[in-house]
Amino acid sequence: MKILYIEKMDKPNWVMQKIKIEQDNCKISLNLEKEKNIKKVINKLVKNQIANVVLSKELCENKELINALNASNINIFNGRWLEKYLSIQILDYIVMQKGVKKEETEIAVTVNQITDLCIEIIKILAKQYKRLTVVTNHIDKLRKIEKEIYDKEGILIVVSNNQKKSLLKPQIILNMDFSKEVINKYRINENAVIINLEGDIKIEEKRFNGINVNDYEIEIGREEVVWRQNMKNFRTKDLLESVLYMKDTFDSICSKIRKNKVSIKELYGVNGKIERFS
Repeated sequence: MKILYIEKMDKPNWVMQKIKIEQDNCKISLNLEKEKNIKKVINKLVKNQIANVVLSKELCENKELINALNASNINIFNGRWLEKYLSIQILDYIVMQKGVKKEETEIAVTVNQITDLCIEIIKILAKQYKRLTVVTNHIDKLRKIEKEIYDKEGILIVVSNNQKKSLLKPQIILNMDFSKEVINKYRINENAVIINLEGDIKIEEKRFNGINVNDYEIEIGREEVVWRQNMKNFRTKDLLESVLYMKDTFDSICSKIRKNKVSIKELYGVNGKIERFS
């Protein structure tokens, strides 16, 4: 799988190519505020058969470029795939910051696509927290999992889609894939912490005074795994995702995450870095 790491050059040498691809690096010296220059970048990537990219921190802020890449079916490693495998660690980070105990904390998972990954996460959370509620439109698909968890672990989880009650009590909500439109149909615990694995979601309920997590960053103990020139110009989570991305089992990917000593560094909400968790 070929991946291109793209960054902007603010002060390029006058003899430098405007779009220079060298091995897995791409340096751009064009003004990307102009639509015609974004088109030049896309055409260059398509011509070189680039299907996967990692954008520098600066370019991650360029919505027009991101939209153009998406429209051209060029995959952007942005940490979203990795975040699902880090979701347990993100929850651990929040629990630690809040100074609460898992066995005394109610948690909810909101999910539409019932994948193997989702099921693995549900099984782990059911064992760790006081009570787990799974909120979904596909209740029948989860009945088998509900029975399996009860038969094997003696743990009763709640499967529901009640928009008025399902999310009123959980103190932490792991939103796997509910869109902004869907999750805002529910009444939500006004002091809850919500982790949006798809990102960019705002809770519209006026009484909501909780914490809405839309993004994150990590630290990695084995930095050599993601090392590259100008590494500081990229988000660590994006670099690690580009290294780990593959079809593999949940346990295998989590094992690689542990092996590389990955930890949660920061969480971000609608207004930037989250400093307060209680």
